[in-house]
Amino acid sequence: MFKLSKFSIDFDVNKETPYFQVGTKYRVRFGMEDLNGVLLKDVVGTIFQENQKINLIFVSEYIVNNVRRSSKSKLGRYLTIRNWKEKIVQDEMSGEGTVYTLINDLDMDEVMKYCIQVYKGNTQAYIAFYNDEFLMYVSTDVIDVISDDSEKIDKLKEKYSETYNKYYDS
Repeated sequence: MFKLSKFSIDFDVNKETPYFQVGTKYRVRFGMEDLNGVLLKDVVGTIFQENQKINLIFVSEYIVNNVRRSSKSKLGRYLTIRNWKEKIVQDEMSGEGTVYTLINDLDMDEVMKYCIQVYKGNTQAYIAFYNDEFLMYVSTDVIDVISDDSEKIDKLKEKYSETYNKYYDS
């Protein structure tokens, strides 16, 4: 588990996704089936501005019987990996665990490229991109956006009122 206190979430592959760890006023969800390439680029471009620092956290490896095994995320195909830091979470008794990897200062174009590849159904990781304002969890099913500022989420919900998934809003 990796605690992202700014967003009040635990990034943990064994827990519920970040979306379900915050209240409805701090989150918005986009179903991949409701997006197209142009709209996906617009959403990502709205969340992350061109000159902002973008960071990433993902599961890079699983530990089974004290042996590290790659999650086969294939991120190197889409992102220039630098500033790599690992946090290993392992149960000493069972030898099971997870390696969470943090990468800082990503390029906006690379984030966009990765999101488009996931949208197309290519291999994905348990991954989230974040900056000082937003956290964006990406999977082949959804793009979840979280902020500690409910007004920013309200603006996204207003801008994408016809597109965002309202199923869990209440």
